[in-house]
Amino acid sequence: MLSPERLIDIKDKLTGFDLGVVVAYGLIIPRKIINLFPMGIINLHPSLLPKYRGAAPIQWALLNGEEETGVSIIYLTEELDAGDIIIQEKVKILPEDNAETLSSRLSVIGANVLAKAVELIENNNVRPVPQNSLGIPSYAPKIEPQMGRIDWNTGARDIVNKVRALSLWPGAYFYSKGIKVNMLEAEVSPINGEAGKVIDIGDNGILVGSRDGSVWIKKIRPENRKIMSGLDFANGYRIKIGDPISDG
Repeated sequence: MLSPERLIDIKDKLTGFDLGVVVAYGLIIPRKIINLFPMGIINLHPSLLPKYRGAAPIQWALLNGEEETGVSIIYLTEELDAGDIIIQEKVKILPEDNAETLSSRLSVIGANVLAKAVELIENNNVRPVPQNSLGIPSYAPKIEPQMGRIDWNTGARDIVNKVRALSLWPGAYFYSKGIKVNMLEAEVSPINGEAGKVIDIGDNGILVGSRDGSVWIKKIRPENRKIMSGLDFANGYRIKIGDPISDG
């Protein structure tokens, strides 16, 4: 990714174009670069702005259990993801979506919406809408590696949302039998039990208690090992009902 300073260094190569397009750049572009384009620069952002401005909108929408997101095409400004909106399209978040599947769908939808925005600009049919400064801008900061560690004292839905949101990186994980275990697929259960303790083991995986309800661990990948079902993990690592699922 070119830094803003590098963009300024090569600004001569950016002249001669009417419109600039930015997708997944993640850095503030200086005004002197924006001004090189007579029609400005437009930006594709995978959220319904002003919600989830920032680096990780898809992950934070899933972490927060949103049922809807979308794509926004905006005019680029020097303020992060705050430009006037050209066009937006809502997208339903499916219960089975994780960061990978949702990113894939939004990339296809976003490409189509971006083409519509370019056509509107080309035909001078844009009616830009300022982002509502009295609304609720929310921010989606960068995901940090330590955010993936599972705390079984949180809610079952929060744990499953973490598994969905961090599927691409860094993964939701816990430590068991001295190894790091990435959870790849999980499901909320209404059954109550002690947080962090194994309640049941069966074809659906390993059922572990949380602050409210419990979580089926359905698919995992132990560190440096292949993907396996929760049941296979329990059998292979001799996990029993009543055991704590995590070390420490």
